[in-house]
Amino acid sequence: AIFAQAVGASGSFPSLHQHFGSAAMAEEKAVTLARVAERAERFDEMRGFMEERVMSGNPLNNEERDMFSAAFKNALSERRHAVRVAVNVAQQEEAEGRSGNKDLALGYKSKVETELTEICTKAVTLLDSHLVPKAATAEDKTFYLKMQGDYYRYAAEFADGDARTTSAQKAEMAYASGMASAAELLAAHPIRLGLALNYSVFQHEVLKKTEEAVMTAQTALNTASSDLANLPPEMQNDAVLTMQLLQDNLGLWRQ
Repeated sequence: AIFAQAVGASGSFPSLHQHFGSAAMAEEKAVTLARVAERAERFDEMRGFMEERVMSGNPLNNEERDMFSAAFKNALSERRHAVRVAVNVAQQEEAEGRSGNKDLALGYKSKVETELTEICTKAVTLLDSHLVPKAATAEDKTFYLKMQGDYYRYAAEFADGDARTTSAQKAEMAYASGMASAAELLAAHPIRLGLALNYSVFQHEVLKKTEEAVMTAQTALNTASSDLANLPPEMQNDAVLTMQLLQDNLGLWRQ
């Protein structure tokens, strides 16, 4: 019934506002279709439905917030993997003397990188224009600033020259703002710990500032360890898992 109402003759999904009169109904349908797309693993369409939900103007609830993040993360993840595969193929073809095949692989890599850039641009635009300004709580604001930093970081990973520098600078600003917002959360809050984890990875991998990465990760671990008992039970497992990832990274960076 959902698809009979929403899918046009061409097989595409027209704007939900063409089908449903009220904004509340449009929001509900967008989220419902996003759930269907997620189960079908059609993450580009899920991303489109969640964009419609964001553009409705009302703040996202926690489930919708997680769905918005999952839609963009999954759409991006398969493309990040494709770029790595293309790079490996190009290197193998070059090593075996097939320069024409190497060029084809690099051309494919460039195509996927364009898609990556488009996804990152859309994510940070929605975050900057809608979600961060309308965040009602420190938890929401920290979550969205972390996500903003992440997508500028992803953009920097596959960019060169001035574009890489600009993306890295914007990631740094978003992460730093997120850390300031996270100060209002419990030190062991999973979102605060996740932000520290990703920020430290950015410092190590993109900025090449391993000492700063170690400081960020170690500080997060130290403060969280003394605060873990104050965390609601339903959050403790996520907190412990993230703390273990921080510890694992510290072990690698200190070698």
